[in-house]
Amino acid sequence: METQIINYLAEKGLWESSVKYEPITLGAGGAKIFLVHAAECGDDFVMKVANTEWGCDQTHFDLCKKEYDFYKLNESLKLPYVPEIVYSENHKDFGIILVMKRYTPIAHEQWNIDLQKQAIDLCARFNSLPVDEFAKAGIVWKPAEISSETAEASCKLWSEVLSEHEGRFDKSLLETISKKLDSVCAVLNSEPHHICHGDFHQENLLLDDTGKLYLCDYQAVTIGKGVSDLAFFISRGLGFGIPLDDDQLLSYYCECLSKYSGTAIKITTLKQERAASTLLNTFLFWAYFLKGASYESVAVHYDEMKSALELF
Repeated sequence: METQIINYLAEKGLWESSVKYEPITLGAGGAKIFLVHAAECGDDFVMKVANTEWGCDQTHFDLCKKEYDFYKLNESLKLPYVPEIVYSENHKDFGIILVMKRYTPIAHEQWNIDLQKQAIDLCARFNSLPVDEFAKAGIVWKPAEISSETAEASCKLWSEVLSEHEGRFDKSLLETISKKLDSVCAVLNSEPHHICHGDFHQENLLLDDTGKLYLCDYQAVTIGKGVSDLAFFISRGLGFGIPLDDDQLLSYYCECLSKYSGTAIKITTLKQERAASTLLNTFLFWAYFLKGASYESVAVHYDEMKSALELF
């Protein structure tokens, strides 16, 4: 099917039909991604295709549709840090087609404090956008709520992870967290709410040839606490082994968000919101990725939960 799509886009005048292309990764739910080189103009593009008849399940197709809707909305928003989309279509046969100008990934060792602060500034700019604008793309606020079944399943998964390092972690922390989840959700559900990227981490930030920073992958855009994006940036960065100064980045985020939102934000408020976000996300999701991981990797996220719990 990729050849048909390449030829279809050539007919649309996007490139010549003799372009070279290769798969570069496989989306989590089957969305396929290709690097396309158009020799005639010397440009490289990234093409994403999501089709339920081509290995993409319905859940992930809907996420790609959400990303497509975001890019269509950005045609009016014109956010300067959103990658240039040279073509987008929800085709009746081919599914979601997104073609983006290719940018340069940032290696983990490049993440010095100056680049980190650029990322945090971008994060605050995104979080301070008017929430109402995103209703046009079907993005609305939904309260955070955790069922007892979900909490039990997360406890079980984390217990299995910690059991791989028997005697090195206190499992009673998991039960303590479970009892605090209502308080955590109450913090996340309190106003104000912000537009959130939902997957704000180092590998979704790219550079152009001038060194300008761009933010990609808008499948998880949601409305909630903006500081949750910062929390994930720090959590994921530490997981990648990138040195990060939590307090310095949180203070800088507070300064930037206050400036862009036009509202004085209290650092104490952000600290509790960040703790709530870290606690909930780490407890609910990280155990899936830590099965078979080293003690050091598990300790990073266990210690995050332990520290966050102190604010509850």
